[in-house]
Amino acid sequence: MMSRRRNVTFEVVVEQGGKPNIDGVFPDEAAARERAAYLLRLAKFPVVRILKVNQAGKEEVVFQKSTSGGGKPTTISSIDESDAGPASLCTDALQLFSYESRMLLLRLLRGYWDDQAVIPAEQLHRYYPLRYFEREALLFNPAISRLATLQAPLLGIKPFERHDQLSRLFAALKDLAQASDTLAPFDAALARNGVGGLLAAAAERPPEERDRLVTHAFGAVLEPCRDWPGKVKALLRFHREDEEEANRRVLDQMLAETVDGREPVRALIGYAPDLGAALQSLVAAVHGVLDDRLPFTDELLALSNALGGGGFDETRTALLRRIQGGLAGLTPLTRTGDSAEGKAFGLIVEGLTNFDGFLGGAGMAEALTRRAKTVWSAGGQDAPFDTAVQRLATRLPAPAQRIGYLLDLATSPFGRNKLSLLIRQVAAEFESITSARELAAPGVRTEDVRNGLGRRLRAAGIPRALAEGLIARIAAIPDGERSLGIPLLAAPDAGAVTRATEETVLIDAPRAAADRLVLFWRGRTQAIPEDGTQLVIGRSSQCQFVLDIASASRRHAAVSRQDGLFVVEDLSRNGTSIAVPGVVEPRRLTPGEPLPLPPRGEIVIGSAELGEEPARIAWEIVRR
Repeated sequence: MMSRRRNVTFEVVVEQGGKPNIDGVFPDEAAARERAAYLLRLAKFPVVRILKVNQAGKEEVVFQKSTSGGGKPTTISSIDESDAGPASLCTDALQLFSYESRMLLLRLLRGYWDDQAVIPAEQLHRYYPLRYFEREALLFNPAISRLATLQAPLLGIKPFERHDQLSRLFAALKDLAQASDTLAPFDAALARNGVGGLLAAAAERPPEERDRLVTHAFGAVLEPCRDWPGKVKALLRFHREDEEEANRRVLDQMLAETVDGREPVRALIGYAPDLGAALQSLVAAVHGVLDDRLPFTDELLALSNALGGGGFDETRTALLRRIQGGLAGLTPLTRTGDSAEGKAFGLIVEGLTNFDGFLGGAGMAEALTRRAKTVWSAGGQDAPFDTAVQRLATRLPAPAQRIGYLLDLATSPFGRNKLSLLIRQVAAEFESITSARELAAPGVRTEDVRNGLGRRLRAAGIPRALAEGLIARIAAIPDGERSLGIPLLAAPDAGAVTRATEETVLIDAPRAAADRLVLFWRGRTQAIPEDGTQLVIGRSSQCQFVLDIASASRRHAAVSRQDGLFVVEDLSRNGTSIAVPGVVEPRRLTPGEPLPLPPRGEIVIGSAELGEEPARIAWEIVRR
């Protein structure tokens, strides 16, 4: 009797366009009914049935139900040469499991993956879904043809030759899927010992097999999860803040593959009253600072917490693509009028601001500019291009940010049509710069900044003569900080209220007289400006001073130089205090409000009342 049960399988079959297709094959009826119930809830297929198939191939219908859905056929998505570049060019079936190839398939067949609620890492190992996909006329042949057209020039062959190669690769992929049961030990290694254990087990096999082994193990974890938030939750169970870089990179790629799409992100956000609130949630998640003032699901909050620890660049990029897509669409940000629309847009712009423009590069610069034209429309007419660009640029306080935005926009197809206007604005920004440090991000050498700007000028299509002139201008900018009037907090007498005095430093003073802020903690020393214009303190491994205090936030406090002042800012929920010599009680900072620093003192983080030993990070402002 047990032998007969093992020789019986249950196929879940869906009908679309009057044609039956196998969705999946299950060893028992209960699992098949669970899958059928899920497909019926989707309401995307007119008919869902379960076939009981014995060893001889005899079929028996044990379940069938009709729905009113299934009217919209699934087709391939539009992709171009940038999506199908050399990194995703496969000549062997094992290469199909690489991250680049999976992301190419994900974008080409976006509608298919959304319908099935799966990602390529799962489906590439399953024989019956692959067979079902091959029989789908609106998917398989158009997908093969599109890839062949894009990739043939990269190989120096004709599209029909590449078409034949891709067909053979798919046949080899099906053969691998039929032998995927042999990979079960790697599934067990992931379950028992996490990502590190999986990679250690995979290291014993040839390197070219690694992606197949890794994706099969994660596919086994994801396959029981029938919705996108469930998949994210399952992946995040493997996240460890102290994980090695190689392990985190694997998890990062799996998360990016899972959230790279409109349907997964929509499910992760959950309820949102409007597009503006949804995009603000995503922006907060990208920065790892999502809180309960914004709509979200528990899974999005968990994802935000993981991103806040650093090291998830691919996942962050995937979320930025969704933000870009939302901004580039026509849906209003709010439903309550122009003033609310402008406020919501302003918050999104602020959240996307980076040290050298906007997060997301040229695509985001274009999306923000297009949205700015509609947000700042007047009399039923979109704002002119130059007005939108000017107003966006004025929201960026630093010249490096404004230059970065203008160059990114010039690189985009949208901006190239207005290149002469953007060139004039870039040139004007360069004229206002007096120090190369104004162009440098924290911790970045000014020489690297000069080289990077040179490349960006050329990539933006700025005429050669002007680009060379601007590059020469960059090379001539001195490295030192601009000298300005610097208000300092004088150390008061005991019990006195801290008061501000002002020390005036002449703009023409020599560089040696510039101030320098030095922080000391546990034998480590870092300084502004040598280590950048900002130093961050917190639990994140990306901080300059990493704390091991439970009440500390990932980014707890920041010390920076702003308009010639050294200031400290509390970024946390649990509070930061400043202890100054001669003042009995430490001063608690107001969250988000920069406080100018006196010549010396300590930044105090942590609470003795909670049984913690507070971190006391000393600083001193010295003259050079």
